[in-house]
Amino acid sequence: MSTRREFMLSAASMASALAWLEPGRASAQGVGNIVELNGDVLVNGRRLAPDGLIQTGDRVQSGPGSVVAFTIGRDAFQLRANTDVTLTRGSSLFFVNGARLLTGGLAAIFGRSDKPRLITAPTVTAGIRGTGCYVETRTDSTYFCTCFGLIDLAASSGDKQTVTSTRHVARRILGQAQNGRTIVDAPFENHEDAEMDRLALLVGQRSPWYQR
Repeated sequence: MSTRREFMLSAASMASALAWLEPGRASAQGVGNIVELNGDVLVNGRRLAPDGLIQTGDRVQSGPGSVVAFTIGRDAFQLRANTDVTLTRGSSLFFVNGARLLTGGLAAIFGRSDKPRLITAPTVTAGIRGTGCYVETRTDSTYFCTCFGLIDLAASSGDKQTVTSTRHVARRILGQAQNGRTIVDAPFENHEDAEMDRLALLVGQRSPWYQR
């Protein structure tokens, strides 16, 4: 087991997640709460400060070796290094309608909503119905893991697939079809159980594997 995996699964990691929720860490407005910031992160072209806010409608870009985690309303997000994403605005500053991922990796927990949300990436559009997911762009494809919940995948080719999961069901959505398919099975990669549960805790959820 890797050092990183051991850390993420340790009691210290879970204590860190709970510390994110302590009084004083959340934004008074509830619009955006920065819970982790390492390295250089830009919001609408300006460097993000630890006490800054990320709102719906913002473009967020993380630099090399950088990471940022934050909440907006009932949703939580974590960006990997070299990620470029825009959070589309819904009916208010507090409601994320979806995300447009140009490059990089994005872990997200979406609270339940009567309105569907959409994640778009270079080869796919995904309909979100209250779920946890991890999305990562690749040179020739998009990696999309339904960590828990239900997601409707629509490839740029027109192929569609609905994925239901209680613990990580991943797909690669290809730019070019292979054997007539553009949505193919993929392994569990580049994210962790505890990492997703830590995000879920931030917005009052638990992932299914920790509810058992």
